[in-house]
Amino acid sequence: MDIVTRPGFWNIPVWAIIAIYVLGLTACVICGLGIYKSYLLWKAGKPFAVDPETKRRWGFIKTEALRQKRITRKPLGSWLHFWIFWGFVFLFFGTVIAVLDWDIGKLIFGQQFLAGGTYYFYKFVLDIAGVVCLIGLGMAFYRRFVKGGKQFEKSGRFLMILGSLALIIITGYIVEALRLAAEKPEYAVYSPIGNFLATVFYSGMSQEQLHSQHFILWLFHGIIALIFVALIPSTYFAHMYKSPTSIYWQKTKPRGNIPRIAEIEEQESFGISKFNQFNWQFRLNFDACTECGRCTAVCPVNRAGGPLDPREIILSLKKTMHGDYKTIDEPLIGNAVSKDALLACTTCGACVEQCPSRIEIGGAIMQMRRSIAMEEGHFAPGVAKTLQNISSVGNPWGLDPDERFKWAEGLDVPFAKEGEHYDLLYWVGCSASYDKRNQKIAKAMIKILKASGLSFAVMQEESCNAELARRVGEEYLFECQTLMNIENLRKYTFSRIVAHCPHCFNTLKNDFPDYEGGKFNVISHVRFIAEQLDAGRLPLVNDGTEETFAIHDACYLARYNQIINAPRFIIDKIKNLDYVNPKEWGCNTTCCGAGGGQFWSENDKGERLNVIRLKAIVNDTGAKNIATSCPFCLSMFDSAKSQDTSLSEIQLSDIAEIVAKHIK
Repeated sequence: MDIVTRPGFWNIPVWAIIAIYVLGLTACVICGLGIYKSYLLWKAGKPFAVDPETKRRWGFIKTEALRQKRITRKPLGSWLHFWIFWGFVFLFFGTVIAVLDWDIGKLIFGQQFLAGGTYYFYKFVLDIAGVVCLIGLGMAFYRRFVKGGKQFEKSGRFLMILGSLALIIITGYIVEALRLAAEKPEYAVYSPIGNFLATVFYSGMSQEQLHSQHFILWLFHGIIALIFVALIPSTYFAHMYKSPTSIYWQKTKPRGNIPRIAEIEEQESFGISKFNQFNWQFRLNFDACTECGRCTAVCPVNRAGGPLDPREIILSLKKTMHGDYKTIDEPLIGNAVSKDALLACTTCGACVEQCPSRIEIGGAIMQMRRSIAMEEGHFAPGVAKTLQNISSVGNPWGLDPDERFKWAEGLDVPFAKEGEHYDLLYWVGCSASYDKRNQKIAKAMIKILKASGLSFAVMQEESCNAELARRVGEEYLFECQTLMNIENLRKYTFSRIVAHCPHCFNTLKNDFPDYEGGKFNVISHVRFIAEQLDAGRLPLVNDGTEETFAIHDACYLARYNQIINAPRFIIDKIKNLDYVNPKEWGCNTTCCGAGGGQFWSENDKGERLNVIRLKAIVNDTGAKNIATSCPFCLSMFDSAKSQDTSLSEIQLSDIAEIVAKHIK
């Protein structure tokens, strides 16, 4: 019995075969030239040295491009993209295998490898892959044009995008069905969709009709498929190679790190005010935007009706790069990008977290903010005064620096001495030093530190690390404060720095190392407390009170530094205490509205973010007790209680306060 092999060009005349090869080669050349043009567009950006970290970068491709881990976080939109992606992966490689089977196996070696069981399995997999793709495309149509949402563009362009993909798949099924109807092979069952169409629609047709229609549809299917290939670089489908490239070359430094301006005093320009100042990595980022709108959907400012729309910023920059706007050598801010939008950003990082192409949206905003701050001297209302306070007295409130440790009176808090070694240096931060509510966090931390049995001290010369200044773009003030703090820290000997403010922690851990002598072993207070509880060093007592806490994750802990489990571990360790998570928690947490200098801003555009977030936590969990790990989140929620009477009964606590309450 003869082994069945894949029919290469059934019912196709020689001239058509030659024509399709010529068209195929032409399509591949056009596609290749388009990809090369994209490369030249990226390369035109300023030089930017990146650490190759090849092994880690291929890990990004495996996790984020192939497994689509970032995309599959949200139900409908994520899974439909997952199915379309993998369906087309199988269809693409199925086409490649078919070419190898015929052009290499048959024509060169005289033997096809798509034969017998292998061929049957191949046919079955491709039939199912096509169905998966069509289901995904149908879901995409429903989500964009039926279910809708302001982040979705409902234009003929996207109708053509979805329709062209569906047309290629459907015509492929029809070509297969016509051949099966004409040949009636026994193995037709291994092509379930093609066999179904052949049986239902074409079983009554004559051989002449089947052959004629098969040839016409084969030509049509082949031509539209090759047109699709040729046009990939110049259409929406370019993200098929741009997104994986962007994922591969994504930022590898900690997300909380912002690149330092080298030799800042010698620079003539700061940040980015014109598009031609962007480096090649940013250009690649902008070009990789898939227009999915995930960034806009999670942006807290946009949700509150503020002026910031992350997707529109990236698309404006992308259009500028492609010449749609005449601003590539002209001022960017105020033309392609709104100044109000840039100043409204809370730097929460939600947009970057959700982006499937790993576009550094926050990084681009920060670079443009630097230009606004250092070249124009422009800030959101109220911020300039705060920066003056940091510069003059070392704290954003403008209070007496000699009163920084007044909260510690009577607590026997040791000040660091030169020549003595300490297990821990406790970095208190400005908020807990001067804000009466947040001073309770510092006092709770002292109780915990004493209970741990470890030697510790605070640094009397502690001054604001000016994280606020860096986030609003005032890099010079940040550098001055950083160099001064590093110099003071270097006077003392300690194993680790513990910081209870996520903003201080992130700055000390991720930004200080860019400066000479600035590398310290820094730990957040929640990880430190969890570590001590796990080691059994904190003697806890059970007061019999049963409480459930809804845990709010601070952006600069969860998203910027992936510290998520520690607060939950701590609550679990205390008897009679339990916790619940709101819908948006961990890396998907929602900002309280304090970051990026907004805590100090007097800008009231849009609904209050703190009220929105606190209401969401209460509505999601029903909890009356909220646990945070950030003094700024605590202050914002405290303010929200006074702004909305429905929240007035909510009890707010820092994790440190909860633990200190249960220490013997």
